[in-house]
Amino acid sequence: MSRHYTLIAASLAATMLAVPPAFAESERDCLLQGTVQKSEEGSASRTEVKFHSIDQYDENSKCRVRRDTKMEFKLPDDPRLKDAPDGSEVKYRYRSDGSGDRAELISVGT
Repeated sequence: MSRHYTLIAASLAATMLAVPPAFAESERDCLLQGTVQKSEEGSASRTEVKFHSIDQYDENSKCRVRRDTKMEFKLPDDPRLKDAPDGSEVKYRYRSDGSGDRAELISVGT
């Protein structure tokens, strides 16, 4: 099933979110899939991800997101993303609970 969502991820140059090793019970536990987009701004390069799909992370997870919902979060610093070529496909595990939102890079492919 294809759904359209507005997902915004801040660039790696922004303040990064610390991802704790253990997650609390999640209100949302989603698998986000997207594409790496590289751009140059003056002397600095910028890496962003444009997300195109969202699903449950696994069969036991909750991932309730209404159509046209806007989700904003900062991508955690990860050298795999920085080194990924423009157009690479990425997968993130996105979790939301009472203590905040977190995203963890699961895979990077070309």
